[in-house]
Amino acid sequence: FFITFAPTEFKNFSCLMAGSVGGSSGKGGGGGSTSNGHTIGLSTERIASVKRRGPPSSGLYTTGLIYAAIQVAFLSFLCSFYNVGPSDAASWVMARLRENEYTRSKLEYAQSWVGETFSAPLKKSKRSMAEGATFDPLVAPGNEGINVLTPEQLSLFDGSRASRPVYLAIVGRVYDVDKGKKHYGKGGGYSFFAGRDATRAFVSGDFSPSGLRDDVDGLSHEDILGIRDWVAFYEKDYKLVGVVAGRYYDAEGNPTDEMTNFLSRVQAATEWREAKAAEAEVFPPCNSEWHKDSGGRVWCTKRSGGIEREWSGLPRLYLDPAMNHKRCVCVKNFGEGLSIHAKSSGGNRGDLEHPALEVYPNCKETANSCKIESD
Repeated sequence: FFITFAPTEFKNFSCLMAGSVGGSSGKGGGGGSTSNGHTIGLSTERIASVKRRGPPSSGLYTTGLIYAAIQVAFLSFLCSFYNVGPSDAASWVMARLRENEYTRSKLEYAQSWVGETFSAPLKKSKRSMAEGATFDPLVAPGNEGINVLTPEQLSLFDGSRASRPVYLAIVGRVYDVDKGKKHYGKGGGYSFFAGRDATRAFVSGDFSPSGLRDDVDGLSHEDILGIRDWVAFYEKDYKLVGVVAGRYYDAEGNPTDEMTNFLSRVQAATEWREAKAAEAEVFPPCNSEWHKDSGGRVWCTKRSGGIEREWSGLPRLYLDPAMNHKRCVCVKNFGEGLSIHAKSSGGNRGDLEHPALEVYPNCKETANSCKIESD
């Protein structure tokens, strides 16, 4: 129901109305036909008078700007009142796209193509634990307000009851998030987390009923570290009030084997990230560009991948064993190599002999730029 007055359209509308008045008054002989066959008379005098009028007065422009300002102010008020922003809109869009089998498959294809995980479209937590650190899974039920809740009891703290605070759980740990009720309470942008343990959804971005669950089966190293960082966020900003009896804690509030397994995966993921950082120094990413008609190109410079070094290298396809997909890397092509494989085998061809590397199809071995044909 909002209407924005565009000055140019207003001017054209004024001219059309002027012509209509001229035609209806019966003055002048000239006429113009509309698309429906009716004739609008436009007298020579009337047309001349319209041409002499010039642009609308500044008052008309001011009116249009006022209407636009009112709309912007009103929409800003709504966004502020309901705490809706670009990230919330992204959350909603991604959730809707993942509900459809076709669009979900396209998202997964794009994910495998770029080699990066589409993380949950939540606002990224800026807090993270120190590398290698994990949270202490031990709690003391009955002390300092720590309770053991069943999933059914936890569901009573979903924000729908004014007499109860809002709770959520992640990795079986229950936090009182009532001070963030505008986010987690009824109607809030993250209300789907309230009253349940939805550990997986924090990194999967799947906020459907089937996606709001607590298991971490099949999640990547990055996802596991993402969950760990979300735990760090809640540990710092909210109060731990209990644990959920089930996957990660037993009925007595003691950590289960599943919790032990999760913490082991956190440690393994931390080691993987450290290895990946070291690998990036050995095999930095290529520069790349893509055109719809001509395909793409990959090439190497001394700063490609955002990693500054003394060599440019040659583009190669690298099979990442952790991600199980190929990506373009720049490989040192002279002197002593940087990888463990090169150092153990010797030689003066840098890292070109690494077994996980292969030359791009239809590209010379010595080329520092390779064309990627479009399908």
